[in-house]
Order: sequence, then C-alpha cells, then structure tokens
Amino acid sequence: MTPRILMVPALAASMALLPTQADAASNCRSVWNKATGKIQRFSKPLAKLVCKGMNISNPATAQVCLNQVQKYAKKADEMVKAWNEDGDSWNIGPRPLPHNRYQTGAVSTERQFVGQPVLGNSYTLTIERTGGKAKKNLTVKVCMVDENGTDVEFRTFTLSKNGPKKKTLNFTGVAGTFPLVHLNNQRWGTNAHKYTIKGTPAGKAPNVKKAERLAGKRGKNK
Repeated sequence: MTPRILMVPALAASMALLPTQADAASNCRSVWNKATGKIQRFSKPLAKLVCKGMNISNPATAQVCLNQVQKYAKKADEMVKAWNEDGDSWNIGPRPLPHNRYQTGAVSTERQFVGQPVLGNSYTLTIERTGGKAKKNLTVKVCMVDENGTDVEFRTFTLSKNGPKKKTLNFTGVAGTFPLVHLNNQRWGTNAHKYTIKGTPAGKAPNVKKAERLAGKRGKNK
C-alpha cells in the first residue's frame, strides 16, 4: 500500500524540508511522512526544551540552558493542546498518541500513530491485543525519531490471537524524540485485531538535569 502524504496545504512547504532524509533513515517513514507537518511545527521548540546540542560544562552555560527551557516551557502546553485538539483521531494522517492516555481501537488493515514529543529521558510504550477475529499476526513497528526523521531507536514485534498478546517496550536516552507506531494486520480483510496502546514518558532530559545541578552549585557558592 502506497503511503499517503499529508495533504494539508499550509504544511506542504514544510514537508519538503524533511521526507528525503526520513525515507533514507527511518523504518517508520510512512508514519513520518504523514506526521511531518505536526513534527515540523514542534521540532525546534522541542530542541530548546531539552537543551539539545548544548555543551553544558559550567554554571554559565547551565544557566543559558535553564533560561531557554523556561522561555519555551509554554510550548510544552501548546504541544499537548495540539495533540488533543482533534479528539481521538486526526482528520488527515496518523492518529495522535498523547502521553499517559490509553488509545483503543480495532485494526483490520493498518493503523499509524505519532506520539507526543518526549521531553523526559525515558519512554515506555505498552501495546496489548485485547480481542478480535483476526487470525494472522498483528505486526508492530515502533520508531523513536529525531526532528530529522532519523531513527534513534527501532523495535518490531508481533502480537496474535494465540499469544503473545501484550508487549511493553522501554526506551532510554530518547529526550527530544517523537514516537512513531505502525500497526499492520498481516491479513487484510474484515477480521480485525482489537488493541490498546499507551505511551508514558519519565525523567528529565540529561542536559536539563546537568544544567540544574551546575546552576545549583553556583547558587550554593554565592
């Protein structure tokens, strides 16, 4: 099945900036292509929120990081709002996967999710096959991608009627990434797999933790 490209006119220009690299590097490129507009919107704020690429080695650079995080903190609320603004599904493209909220459904062909940006250092994804008449496997691909569409981590597994029925994945070192999930029924038709899926972030980005520690030392030395 040929992936459908996100067709929101206002986002067409931004899409042109990223898919080539994503196609070359990402195992979830069909999800990436559909989600490009939404990810593009938040990739730069996300980098600011996790102090990505900063060399934090002293109290001064630590404070730059913390000032940056504080300045862009409201963007985190905007991200949550954007992921929830269309309800449980987007009209075009993959479904959103907000943090700490179970998403349920039934997939007879394929289904795609793009998760809310990860600000913490770790991320746990739980997917369970809860029922359905599908007899073949449900293949699941999970990519944690950076703002360029490059896989930071990639996992794939299968769930089935006769087991295994549930899988929990734990990712570390994924601050500043976007979770992309692709569900595929190995035999397309009217019989579906019922499922639940939930993503949960934890911890803080390493650079933010380091900045807080260094800035705290400066405060004690005053």
